[in-house]
Amino acid sequence: MSEEEKVYKVLELLGIYQEEGSVLVFVEKQESADELMRVLLKYGYPCLSLHGGIDQYDRDSVIMDFKRGNIRLLIATSVAARGLDVTDLLLVINYDCPNHYEDYVHRCG
Repeated sequence: MSEEEKVYKVLELLGIYQEEGSVLVFVEKQESADELMRVLLKYGYPCLSLHGGIDQYDRDSVIMDFKRGNIRLLIATSVAARGLDVTDLLLVINYDCPNHYEDYVHRCG
């Protein structure tokens, strides 16, 4: 599936589920998280990215905003989202397939 097709599929899913609850989208690379965030913002979906390139204070802030429901769409790498426990999570999207089974388990919780 091309990047363009993946973006349109995510937009389709967000159109269905975004209003109902929080959505977490997993990508493989930091750059992918920031790029997808920019695209989704352009299409009117408020979101934040979470990855290892963000300093710890800002990561903690993003996590708290997501857990509290202040932001309901989060684009994250697997490493940054380890241990992320969100009770009202409606949908997990694997934008990029995980490389290892363990990553898949951590993503889907």
